[in-house]
Amino acid sequence: MKSIRLSLVLYFLVLLAGALGAVSVLAYRTAEQSLQEKQKSVSTLLRTKHEAKLDELLLQEARTLANFVKVQTAPHDRRFIPLQSLGLLPALATPAAVGAIPLWGLQGCEGPLRDFFLPRMIHTRTIGNIMLPDQEGQLTQFVQVNGDRGAEWRSSSLGRHALPFDPREFSGGLLVDWKFDNGELAGKPLRRVTLKVSRFRIDFRSPSWMKKGGPGRRSDSALRVSFAPPPFPSTLFIQGAYDTSRPDGVLGRLQEEYDHDLARLEQSAQENLQTLGKNLLAVSMLTFAATLLGIFSLVRLGLLPLRRLSDAVSQVSAKDFRLPLDGARMPYELRPIVERLQQTLGLLGRAFAREKQAAADISHELRTPLAALLTTLDVALRKPRQPEEYRELMEECRSSGQHMYGLVERLLTLARLDAGVDHLRPREVDLGQLAEQCALLVRPLAEARGLSIRLHRNGPACLTADPDKLREVVTNLLHNAIEYNRPDGSIDVAVERQNGDVRVEVRDTGIGISPEARQHLFERFYRADPSRAADGLHAGLGLAIVKGYVDLMGGAIDVESTEGQGSTFRVRLPVRAEGARV
Repeated sequence: MKSIRLSLVLYFLVLLAGALGAVSVLAYRTAEQSLQEKQKSVSTLLRTKHEAKLDELLLQEARTLANFVKVQTAPHDRRFIPLQSLGLLPALATPAAVGAIPLWGLQGCEGPLRDFFLPRMIHTRTIGNIMLPDQEGQLTQFVQVNGDRGAEWRSSSLGRHALPFDPREFSGGLLVDWKFDNGELAGKPLRRVTLKVSRFRIDFRSPSWMKKGGPGRRSDSALRVSFAPPPFPSTLFIQGAYDTSRPDGVLGRLQEEYDHDLARLEQSAQENLQTLGKNLLAVSMLTFAATLLGIFSLVRLGLLPLRRLSDAVSQVSAKDFRLPLDGARMPYELRPIVERLQQTLGLLGRAFAREKQAAADISHELRTPLAALLTTLDVALRKPRQPEEYRELMEECRSSGQHMYGLVERLLTLARLDAGVDHLRPREVDLGQLAEQCALLVRPLAEARGLSIRLHRNGPACLTADPDKLREVVTNLLHNAIEYNRPDGSIDVAVERQNGDVRVEVRDTGIGISPEARQHLFERFYRADPSRAADGLHAGLGLAIVKGYVDLMGGAIDVESTEGQGSTFRVRLPVRAEGARV
């Protein structure tokens, strides 16, 4: 995308949409898991309440049944009063009255008390020693009553089957106790309650204070409580059970209530999830819309430093390459760009300055031979001359032309190097032999100045390189050593192979180079000794060409110099394909 602002907006919106989607999905999944856990807990609670309700109804019917159970007494003994006459068992057969003493029967009652309770014994039938009412419960299908003396009664719904019974399961000392369990009868699953009820008798005797002492006096033996002696059973076990697979009746209605509550719970959970999903979607859309409205302003504000940088760059001109911008006040991310831009502008400024200086230097270098050429021609045209005189004048014109030609050739060489169109023509070269040829070429010029040239070769130094450019490098270094050497000085050329490179070293005993001049030594039209005029083809371009050729061949050049003692130029060139012929 061409616009940074639109790209940032798009990327931010995509990131925001992904984040909102991920958060929404995570919240929805978390809520869904929480609701599922809650639904499981509530479903378990509903199942527990449903089972507790069934157990409570089953226990209530067992209590009701126990309220009508009484023991058949002897025909002459009518002092036993059933428990329902006092109405105490329903109150005592509760969890709050487990520790209380249930009154199963009264014995020793005479007179009006017996006449009041005995009519309550009607509507019962006698089976062995146990009397039960002729009625069935709403939930209970199977009933079985056992006594601790072997008495037993079973409802007709049991048929020939019997409910398992073990009185040892009630080993505690509670007078009233019950337990629930699951069982099976003729392949039918059952839910059963077993109710334990213990009885005792109370003997009422004539109070001693009524017979002897009168009011205000009583004896400690006025009331005596004891468990009933044989043949009366002292403990009864009443079992009531129902078929859990039966889908009708009270069980069916309770199951429908449970299913209705469970369905309502699931519906409520689904509605909550749908509401949560809608709320999350609405919040995400609102957040996305609000972000979309504000993101353009935020991006515009965030891109202000770039606009400031753009305005500063637009003020840079060919006359002033300074960047009018304080890099310390820019954001941290833009500081490297500002620093690199300032460095680039500095290089461009120096390059422009060098180009201007090069134009001035070229004009100066060309003006001298052109002036000499024009002067010579003017002299030749002033008057007729002898052929010998014309020849001398033409020789001077030819020398000026050669000077200008050499200068133009060097400028074209530098231009080709700058444009990257000057290519190598590599082949196998022995640098030692090439240096010897170059030394022989410049030896007459060195001897004319009283200089000696010595060549030092330390074994073969073969490499793959362009021999023409390599010869130009060595020749320029030798011409430079001759130009700036002292009379009767010396020039040493050493060639060797070291650490996988081939090295050539040119050492002179000349005037040396100052540290300030070494920084500009390879610049174009630069002379270490500006007081000296150009001599021959030397116009401050030789070392610039040497540096360009060495870089083109992948090598490196450095210089060491001491003022008044001489200079040493070292060139290192890689061995690309030793012994190969290209």
